[in-house]
Amino acid sequence: MTVSNDIIADKKHRQDNVPLIEARSIDYIPESERHGTLSSQFTLWFGANLQITAIVTGALAVVLGGDVFWSLIGLFIGQLLGGAVMALHAVQGPKLGLPQMISSRVQFGVYGAVIPILLVCMMYVGFSASGTVLAGQAVGQLLNVSDWVGILIFGAVIIAITICGYRIIHMLGKAASVIGVVAFFYLFSACFI
Repeated sequence: MTVSNDIIADKKHRQDNVPLIEARSIDYIPESERHGTLSSQFTLWFGANLQITAIVTGALAVVLGGDVFWSLIGLFIGQLLGGAVMALHAVQGPKLGLPQMISSRVQFGVYGAVIPILLVCMMYVGFSASGTVLAGQAVGQLLNVSDWVGILIFGAVIIAITICGYRIIHMLGKAASVIGVVAFFYLFSACFI
């Protein structure tokens, strides 16, 4: 076996021996317990961004009066710039074994890191709240229950997935990526029929 095959076999062995319920949180993850791959990161983030909040947020540019073509160009440029910054942090995180917000203290300093942390917290609260409301309304419509019951059902499912942690989240990311791409092409083709 070559060195690269040994690395792949080692990662596969680590993935098979990971418990279903998450044992760690935001603490340091030892090298021996790391088992993610580049493709698993891609499907995780791709699947996470192919959901109702991202679609509604992306459509706001046109809903608020923007031209479709220039709105798409602006969104594309914004994604490239934001993705470039996040890519730099994504490379840095595994090298340091730290979450991105903790490692960002190196660039911003202990007190300077407060500004991005506050912005990120506000962003996550808004993203979570809007996503929960939209998904809860969708669940309510699907199950023919009120919106608040749909929100509670959606919240309970998300809490269960979170408790299970890394493996389940990555499995769902893969499934969401496939379903999202199929749905996108279906909806895109439906626009022209």
